Amino acid sequence: MSILSSSQRERFLHAVASLYYNEGKTQEEVAALLGVSRSKVLRALQEARSVGIVQITIVDPSATNEALAAELERALGLARAVVTTAHPTDGNFTRQRVGHAAATYLKEVLPDGGTLGIGWGRTLYDVTQTLEFSRRYDTQVVPLLGGLGKIAPSFQVHDTARVAAEKLGGTWRAFYVPAIVDSAAAYESLMASSDVGHVTAAWRDLDVALVGIGNVDLGQDVQMLFADYVDGPTADQLRSTGAVGDICMRFFDVHGVPIDGALQYLFSIELQQLAAIPRKIAVASGVAKAAAILGAARGGYINALVTDSAAATEVLRLAQDPNDGSER
Repeated sequence: MSILSSSQRERFLHAVASLYYNEGKTQEEVAALLGVSRSKVLRALQEARSVGIVQITIVDPSATNEALAAELERALGLARAVVTTAHPTDGNFTRQRVGHAAATYLKEVLPDGGTLGIGWGRTLYDVTQTLEFSRRYDTQVVPLLGGLGKIAPSFQVHDTARVAAEKLGGTWRAFYVPAIVDSAAAYESLMASSDVGHVTAAWRDLDVALVGIGNVDLGQDVQMLFADYVDGPTADQLRSTGAVGDICMRFFDVHGVPIDGALQYLFSIELQQLAAIPRKIAVASGVAKAAAILGAARGGYINALVTDSAAATEVLRLAQDPNDGSER
């Protein structure tokens, strides 16, 4: 190869780095595509790093923002807040980082032999996936709602509860009922079942609850995993009552006031039952969840929060805003 000019050399280094890092090619594949030896590719990658064409950032998934967390605790009256750094463009990465932080925090506060109530959703899926077995907590894990047929199996509360129990060295209570039924007769029939009563009775004696927070944005879409269960009249009711979020399919407004009857015949923990649990940990990420987080805290449905820095900043802004998301 002839001697390259400075600009040609930079273009060559960029091409090598782009093929290797951005396109996932092996060094052998890069060498074949560019007609050079593998050793030349290796040297080019090293040079690209040394001159700044390639910059590698190592992110500590457990890194938290203590200042923002302290502000949230003061503004929302929380016992504990954990705030991770939000990725500027990758919402999935941010959510997974929040899930990792929540898994760490859960193991810090979960009592041995305690009872953990658990919700459902994408973020709680991330929590259970990052939980690592370290010792037996002898925890009993209790689902806080039933299942839904129109969401992915991995997000179902049954699977979330089972995986959490396995990783905490505990047991879980099966709750194989739908989260919502379409008639009073079906609801009353299932409520009479001892299997259902076995779980709903446990909701009164939980030590810790771990829940996700759903947001409602009816101006564009219903941003919930169970959107298929929200029909036109229900959407109208949510809009007229100012619903901003839900926990376990129970809606509330930005002031924390429950929106009663939006969905009927639910097999899920009620908001006032949730409020009575000693430690209620919410896991939520993304700016879109800010009003819902604020409402959940104001209602007393959570007293601990794991979230990201972008969401935390928006929650604090809304908490100081006279309209605080009420006018949508």
